[in-house]
Amino acid sequence: PRVVQELIASLVKDDIDIGSLVAQVKLDQSLAARVLAMANSSAFGAHRRIGAIDQAVTMIGLAALRSLVIASGISRAFAKVEGLDLPVFWRMSMIRAGVAREFGKHQGVNREFAYTAGLMRRVGLILICQAWPEAARQFGEAQGTELLAQERALLGLDHCEVGAELARRWNFPSSIQNALRWCAEPLHPEAGPLAAIVNLADTVTQGLLAGDDAEKISVLLEPAVLARLAYTRAEAQKRIEACVELPASVEVLLD
Repeated sequence: PRVVQELIASLVKDDIDIGSLVAQVKLDQSLAARVLAMANSSAFGAHRRIGAIDQAVTMIGLAALRSLVIASGISRAFAKVEGLDLPVFWRMSMIRAGVAREFGKHQGVNREFAYTAGLMRRVGLILICQAWPEAARQFGEAQGTELLAQERALLGLDHCEVGAELARRWNFPSSIQNALRWCAEPLHPEAGPLAAIVNLADTVTQGLLAGDDAEKISVLLEPAVLARLAYTRAEAQKRIEACVELPASVEVLLD
């Protein structure tokens, strides 16, 4: 949708025409409903019911609006995909996005870049399942480096490369493309800090969905990746503690 394209482009702009975006949101009933739901959620502490899009945008702010629209647009870009439970896929992706934004706060990177990279972390899997469904079925429950190795052996590429190429074709900033390409190998010489943030967010998301507490999750974070971002384990644990409500809060972004 045009409004999604404009918000992607706005990631690298300092000025943006809010009025034009609000007008486009009003034309998309599904998106408008999500914006209103977010503004009326407990996360924003509305003291009275908000029923107008203009008021809702004022309440949630540009950063939240941008995240909501991009998340909605990307998730709606794909129909049913054989071998993937898309509601579960996008719920996990949106939790990861929120974690990445929280970790990006410490690192000083663009937090919206971190959110978007976290959201798109595994989008390459969708394309692989669409393009090569028979091959995708052979991957089973493989994860991490094992999955990358299987993809490369069968297809000559992996879902990280595919996701980075999609981000390039959709005109996302180069740092997001880099994060998607190297998030599974964050210590690679070509990997930027955003790749390391998304890598940590992956581990944290799995821990949150498993119901683990922040201390237990922090122990699972790879020391070399923490060091790449100049994070102490104690600092990482504080960031994880700030994310414990994410699994319950992402429902507003889903169909």
